[in-house]
Amino acid sequence: MVKVGLLAFANDGGLGAQTRRLAAMLKPDRVLIVESRGISPNKQFHLEWYKDYQFFLTNSFPPSNNEIEHFLQGLTHVFCVENPYNFNLLYYAEKMGIKVFCQSNYEFCDNLDKMYLPVPTKFLMPSMWKVEEMRKLFPEKVQYLPPPIDPDEFKEARAINSRRSGKRRFLHVIGTPASFDRNGTMDLLDAVKICKADFDLVIKSQHPLSMNVFLDDPRVKYDFNGAETNNELYKDFDVLLLPRRYGGLCLTCNEALMSKMPVVMTNISPNNYLLPDHWQVESEKKESFFARSPIDIYSSKPESLSDTIEMFCDMSDDDMEIEKLLALGIAMNNFSSKHLLPKYQELLK
Repeated sequence: MVKVGLLAFANDGGLGAQTRRLAAMLKPDRVLIVESRGISPNKQFHLEWYKDYQFFLTNSFPPSNNEIEHFLQGLTHVFCVENPYNFNLLYYAEKMGIKVFCQSNYEFCDNLDKMYLPVPTKFLMPSMWKVEEMRKLFPEKVQYLPPPIDPDEFKEARAINSRRSGKRRFLHVIGTPASFDRNGTMDLLDAVKICKADFDLVIKSQHPLSMNVFLDDPRVKYDFNGAETNNELYKDFDVLLLPRRYGGLCLTCNEALMSKMPVVMTNISPNNYLLPDHWQVESEKKESFFARSPIDIYSSKPESLSDTIEMFCDMSDDDMEIEKLLALGIAMNNFSSKHLLPKYQELLK
């Protein structure tokens, strides 16, 4: 009999969203919640997310060997995101005949710079970024399988965004600022400076910003109020502007698409696997940094980004609705839990 376990986070960060949605889709028999308050003190903790599951909360981060062994008892399959954090989980699971699937973010995959570590049954790559590099390193152990989103989670945002008309309202999400301006905020501001179109742009951040991010332009507004729900984050907008400079999984992109918003991004991987050409802006490599392996950093060309903004501003409402329907179609065909559930169930055989 199949018994599924999930190593979960219970905070309002990206890992928390991933594991909460995995639990909702997979209905695991047991959940081990990682105590993350010490490493993410600014994120709200939500044990109530897992009240309908058999769950255990670890005493600390990372989980102890005893907690891992207790969690694994009687399971046949285990899912985790990014890393198992205590790699003894993989040793114990192998001895107990348990399959482990890790939805790995490439830049944080510890196996890349510690090749002596055990590897899961499969790495489930959440985007097409670096999939081929992973397959070369771990033959037969890599599969593209993104995290799910229940479309109903963004039902309210979709309905409101569908009714928008008139002057375009753009959204840019910084969230928690990442290294090297990952979401391309400065590139976006450079494009706004040369763009002549009339629009509204709201830049949302969970944290205070340095002064160089503030642009004295009546079209640009800043929002530091954390959204209480995901619907609030994307509600009442037409397009997400996210000229991301590097990275794979982008929950902000996936959620915006599910909110019926076109997403403007750089023409690099994985964006060019997912988005139509006319939403992608020209970019060029600027530098690199080393995480677990070398990561290239790109910048969007301001003229190309400005032209794309003007393209959306010049559209009729009817044409804008066509673009929004395209966004929703991409989301439903790639990220909806109904679409992805059979692919996850294949792993449980």
